[in-house]
Amino acid sequence: MLHHVGIFPDGIVGHSVGELGCAYADGCFTAEQTVLAAYSRGKAIMESKLPAGAMAAVGLTWEEAKARCPSDIFPACHNAKDSVSISGPVESIRKFVEQLKSEGIFAKEVKSSGQAFHSKYIASAGPKLKEALEKIVKNPKPRSSKWISSSIAEKDWNSPIAKDCSVAYHVNNLLSPVLFQEALAHVPETALIVEIAPHCLLQAILKRSVGSESINVGVMSRNAPDNSVYFLSAIGKMFIAGQNPRVDNLYKKVSFPVALGTPMISSMIKWDHSTSWEVAKFGQVSFLIGKCLKIPDRLLK
Repeated sequence: MLHHVGIFPDGIVGHSVGELGCAYADGCFTAEQTVLAAYSRGKAIMESKLPAGAMAAVGLTWEEAKARCPSDIFPACHNAKDSVSISGPVESIRKFVEQLKSEGIFAKEVKSSGQAFHSKYIASAGPKLKEALEKIVKNPKPRSSKWISSSIAEKDWNSPIAKDCSVAYHVNNLLSPVLFQEALAHVPETALIVEIAPHCLLQAILKRSVGSESINVGVMSRNAPDNSVYFLSAIGKMFIAGQNPRVDNLYKKVSFPVALGTPMISSMIKWDHSTSWEVAKFGQVSFLIGKCLKIPDRLLK
């Protein structure tokens, strides 16, 4: 939809499964491939009979998390300088969360559908995802320089696995830690950042990681009464930030002259006689009584 109104990114970063969205935005996946890849990812996890797992968000640095996590818990997502998601067995995560809380450190379990994502506990889902993706991604396309990887360490960005939007790349994405903070380090401090997700989950992280001068816009929110209105509001924010969206592309084109049978709107516009006011007629002593036009609200939208 953003492409449809003439808004194109200078850079693309994805968080976890969000890299499937990057594949589409970068032109590596079609819309069909993106949907099938996302479906295959979920199906592989559900069919692998993985051990029950949990995840939590903790207020530690990446290095602190690696040093402090018990042997059966792993740092999974480096979200911000002092924000890390950890993965592990359910009971171990709960105990560690309580321990951190007792020390005055932020720690909170997060919903992860009973899975310990981006850790060794989902390794058995890798082969199933690989098998499914090989039927979807038959001719991998090269990733452009716009796409900043968050699933491969920067020192390996020139490696073969990082080159293409391949089966290997996306299997690695599922199994490897999310290096989101490292990827965001390449985003300019004054960037306009558009978060494309079912909810504006990363807004706080983006503000903290990129800087207060960045402009962050979410396009959907689970709390919005009408997400179509929320999306149009987001387009407006992008306009204020300096973009020039082609909003006219959202509406059906009108060809002129219109056909003879086109209904006219003149019959919908009537004089509103509910209010009268005096209007001075300069140069004379008399006054005129003014009336206003009454236009239906639907014509003003």
